[in-house]
Amino acid sequence: MQGNVCLLGIGNRYWRDDGVGSHLAEALLSRPEFAVVDAGFIPENFLEKVAAEKPDAILLVDATDFGGAAGEVRLLYPDKVSFSGVSTHAGSLQMLAGYLQARTHARIALLAIQPGDTSAGEGLSVEVSSTFTALLEMLPAICNKSDA
Repeated sequence: MQGNVCLLGIGNRYWRDDGVGSHLAEALLSRPEFAVVDAGFIPENFLEKVAAEKPDAILLVDATDFGGAAGEVRLLYPDKVSFSGVSTHAGSLQMLAGYLQARTHARIALLAIQPGDTSAGEGLSVEVSSTFTALLEMLPAICNKSDA
């Protein structure tokens, strides 16, 4: 992902691994090389905030059940695969991506993280916590940014 990248973290922190996108966004708020929006579990309420960043690319980060191993990560693109119905949230990521692409003309990708535990409670499972830590290190490269 190149240019002005906006990371949109999605997740409900009260359903354990479901909150990973929101946790990741919060951890990156202090990193100046990212425009970051923590949308929590209602991402549709933050679409105009994302659009206001005038992004060239938008990276949605969400716990997504794609049938992988807990903590596994996949980078999905809406023009290559339908990710409708794979999110742990009620809203369709395909619809969010479509709206954001039409509104901003930005390239859209989903950084999908396979949850291991979406039971009620706080905190990430061991597997997703390990992925979270690795992503904090890898996101500058994913978003084509080097350390400032």
